[in-house]
Amino acid sequence: MLLAPFSQANERLYEVFIKELQQKETREQALQKVDLVLESTLAPEEIAEVHHKVTVALKNDFKLEDAHRWAERFKQILLTYHLPQYEAKYSLTYGDLMLKEGKFSDAISYLDLAVSQLSALNMHRLLCHAYRFRAGAYKNNGSYKNAIESYELSIEVAKKYEFADLQASSITQLADVYSDLSLPDKALKLLQQSIAVLKSQQHQNTSLLAQVYYNLGGAHQVIGDHEKSLQAYQTAYNYDLESGAVVYSAYTLIRIGREQIKLKRFDEAQASFEKAYEIFESHKHTRNQGWAKSNLAELKLKEGNKTKAKVFVEQALELIDPIQSKVLYQETMTTYAQIVLPERAEFFIESMKQIVAEEEAYLGLKETALRVLKDAYSAQGDFESALNYQLQYTESKISQLEKEASQKALAYQLDTEYQKNQFELQSLKTQREVELAEQRIQQIVTAAGVGVLIIFLSAFLLLARNKRRALELEKQLLNKALDLKQQLLADISHELRTPLTVLKLHIESLEHNLVENPKQSYKVLNRRLDTLNTLIKDIYELAQADTGSLNLALERANAKQAFIGFVEDIDDFVTDEGLEFNANIELPDDLEIDIDVTRLAQVFNNLARNSVNYTDKPGEVSVDIGYRNQQLYCVIEDSSPGVDDEALGRLFERLFRCDKSRSRDLGGSGLGLSICQKLVDLHGGNITVAHSELGGLKVSVIIPCE
Repeated sequence: MLLAPFSQANERLYEVFIKELQQKETREQALQKVDLVLESTLAPEEIAEVHHKVTVALKNDFKLEDAHRWAERFKQILLTYHLPQYEAKYSLTYGDLMLKEGKFSDAISYLDLAVSQLSALNMHRLLCHAYRFRAGAYKNNGSYKNAIESYELSIEVAKKYEFADLQASSITQLADVYSDLSLPDKALKLLQQSIAVLKSQQHQNTSLLAQVYYNLGGAHQVIGDHEKSLQAYQTAYNYDLESGAVVYSAYTLIRIGREQIKLKRFDEAQASFEKAYEIFESHKHTRNQGWAKSNLAELKLKEGNKTKAKVFVEQALELIDPIQSKVLYQETMTTYAQIVLPERAEFFIESMKQIVAEEEAYLGLKETALRVLKDAYSAQGDFESALNYQLQYTESKISQLEKEASQKALAYQLDTEYQKNQFELQSLKTQREVELAEQRIQQIVTAAGVGVLIIFLSAFLLLARNKRRALELEKQLLNKALDLKQQLLADISHELRTPLTVLKLHIESLEHNLVENPKQSYKVLNRRLDTLNTLIKDIYELAQADTGSLNLALERANAKQAFIGFVEDIDDFVTDEGLEFNANIELPDDLEIDIDVTRLAQVFNNLARNSVNYTDKPGEVSVDIGYRNQQLYCVIEDSSPGVDDEALGRLFERLFRCDKSRSRDLGGSGLGLSICQKLVDLHGGNITVAHSELGGLKVSVIIPCE
């Protein structure tokens, strides 16, 4: 009896802690006494609940290192006690932590497990969260189809069990997916639906309303309605403040300022950017401080105040990491060039011409260089050169690709129609042969006696069955061939038609001066052109290989020097993408080999690009090159994620993709490894794939040296 008051005191301490932890204003003071709570007498479920709540609180406050530490402690508790509900909560929480850190493949794995566990336990509210978090991971991973399916599952569960807040949140995030897919009408419809759900509730969820109106502003911005976009962003900002989401309010202020620029409300835009900068500075968000300064520089440039614009842009460049924030850094450099010109026109002309002349320079950098050259020549009054640099790349590539794409699409269409007609003809022929066989059997049965009738009937029935099976097998093979042709046409048509439509619309808009931001339009044009050019080049090379017209230009080369060159070519490309690169080359100094240097360089570039596109960051790529038994061995490996056994056996199939939507987003056509296989075969070598000990894919290339 004497222990009762002490036990009740412990119970009150635990309950008070949980309540304080869930309130934002008391969360810090709760975290300070968490060890005291754990030292009290608690049941295993209560110990697990404390670890779960602390991990979630730290994760939601973006204190990710602390969240990791508590997640590990949470995991150890679950190894001690068998608590299925908390095992499911751990999978959900850790999956969301991976999502916040940008480790999307890992997030999907944990959230898949959470979905399975929560479904089995009928924990429907957390199941909604699991579907929604998983959809977010799919979206960021480029798997839009899977993202839409997962969001719809979340909405379905939320609607069934009347979780209005989760329903609205999932609808809002689904709308964001449709905005990314350039379907603003669909996005706007969903956002209005989400607002209606939230407004119907007795107590408003201000953080969700902020998110809804932020996405609504983005949807209006896509269709060019800047007044409505500004109104939506301002409403989102008010809800940000009301919910206490200070950092999110700064993001919203940047969007407000950009819409105010489009509406020529320059003083208001400056106030928005400056306020956003102050918030980012107080929270030590260095990259976003540079973002705010870059916007201030662009604003001052539009106002014609180049002196002030120069101060802002130079401050921005000091804050922005050119590797981690490459796109923002290049955009800021473009603004800088416009500000400095014409005083430093010669400097920009010389340096940008070098970039344009480099074959290895990637398209985005060339695009930036061409824009700066155009501005530099304009500043010098040489408008003919400026116009030339503005249009030379775009017009020539558009003309060339439209012609090639039209011809190739027509050729594939005609080929598919031909195969379809051949298939139909073969089907009719097969059916006729079966009918004739059955007629012959009937004639023999009529003429023969009872004994002969049974024997011959059995024989012919067996023959007909076997022949039918053979014909059915042939029919299946023809069906499969037709399916492959149709799939090829569908993929090619999608890859060509959609970008060409976008190109045409942008060109017409530029022609009639309907575009508010020509730079962005040229950026879109060049990106589409690069994708089309790569696809057509891949198809052409495979067609040459199939017809035997793809020949090698063999030359006698020093093996060590050649392969050092191949490795150096991909070194900068891999490291620029944020991956660690390791290379080990052990070849005799005097080893000579007959190779096509250009084609083998293409193999290395294709394999390196494949590793970069499908390796999570931070990650690594390694190359190991050696010589033994008159053969040269090249092994390229990368870190996670890997591929499953079924996909591993199909990687050399044309147009095969482990994840089609993600591959399309990355510019992949599913032809790269097929081309590598053809080129290695032409060298008399062999190429294989396997699981890598690093966690990703291992590609081995063997080339004979005799």
